[in-house]
Amino acid sequence: MERAETELYCLPFNGVALNQLGLLPAIGAAVCWGSFFVPVKKVSVSDIWQLQGATGIGVILLAIPVSAWSGYQLLPSGLLGGALWAFSNLLALYAVRLIGLSRTSPFLAGFSILVSFLWGILYFHEEFRYMYLAVIAVVMLLGGLGFIANTSSGHPVRRKGYVLAAISGLVGGSYVVPMQATHTLQAGFFSSSLAIFAFGIPLLLLSRKFMRREMLAGAISGGIFNAGSISILTAVGLIGITVAYPVSQTATLFAISWGILYFREVVHRQGILRVIAGGALILCGAALITIA
Repeated sequence: MERAETELYCLPFNGVALNQLGLLPAIGAAVCWGSFFVPVKKVSVSDIWQLQGATGIGVILLAIPVSAWSGYQLLPSGLLGGALWAFSNLLALYAVRLIGLSRTSPFLAGFSILVSFLWGILYFHEEFRYMYLAVIAVVMLLGGLGFIANTSSGHPVRRKGYVLAAISGLVGGSYVVPMQATHTLQAGFFSSSLAIFAFGIPLLLLSRKFMRREMLAGAISGGIFNAGSISILTAVGLIGITVAYPVSQTATLFAISWGILYFREVVHRQGILRVIAGGALILCGAALITIA
């Protein structure tokens, strides 16, 4: 649906336009996605495969009761979307291990925003009232990445972490596309959750690690993610992917706050200022794209 068409449906509902209401679930997704790495970071899970499997368990545990309302449909679009997210998350977990949460999240968010913006413009033909503002917003979003990347040296391990975060963002920014293209955003929720679960269980079994503390942390992480997933699917249905997804990626602000204030990943003042500046640019770009 074109953005212009979407606006035709933005009639007042209890005094609030639907496009304004659509921002609320997008912000909800940002809170969830900016925090869902926190439980696993807290317990320092060392085995990524175990963590991916535990995350899948948390995802399906939330999806089962929620889907009682929308139905337990098995849709190819949802299965594909879930598989894309699962692969993206696996790469993100490796990136977090290499460069930390406060650096991974902005890189992942920046590339997710870029690819979702391109899908919306080039494939779904969503329109902006002020295209120049939209372009400026994307430039700001990507410009923030430079500040984040410069907080660490060019060590090969660091570079690998940034590459993994970028690829994760490109893949993850596309995970709602199959469902949006087939108009199955809500109907495909259970299928996408099932795909994430099915992707993770073989990895969990291969890891041969079932420590209760780590499993619990992974399951909580998966539940938090899927709460964000419900929110973003609702938001995309209301305001389109070109606005909803960039707004949801302000999750980086929450992730940076967790990484710096709680986990102390960046301790030098100059590094902290660079991360804050980069996060602010990404946040301002996301805000600008909502009014473009």
